[in-house]
Amino acid sequence: MRKTKLKHTTAAVIAVLVTTALVLSALRVSATPSKAKGASRGAALFEAKGCGQCHYTNSKETKIGPGLQGLSGRESLPMSGKPVTAENIRDQLMTPYKNMPSFADRLSEEEIDHLIEYLKTL
Repeated sequence: MRKTKLKHTTAAVIAVLVTTALVLSALRVSATPSKAKGASRGAALFEAKGCGQCHYTNSKETKIGPGLQGLSGRESLPMSGKPVTAENIRDQLMTPYKNMPSFADRLSEEEIDHLIEYLKTL
């Protein structure tokens, strides 16, 4: 009797673990397209807002502003020297450092999120 109860308990625990793993896996898969969609929208915004007029995306070389290739892998933002974080990129867009124009009145919070997702892909 005791062994049967133990087998049922073990089977139930295994079932819960497998279900949990499947749910977490599904959540991870569903999050990936969302980020890809955000990056795709960010790329379109980068083009539409004219960011490419001043910044290279495929180089670290300076055009008018610094090249953005590999930005997310750098320790600091090129001009301000602040750490590369989503919040610091957001601040740079809203209250720029040096000659960059402000996008505070030209980008929504959602659009900034998309741009940040795009910059992470460079």
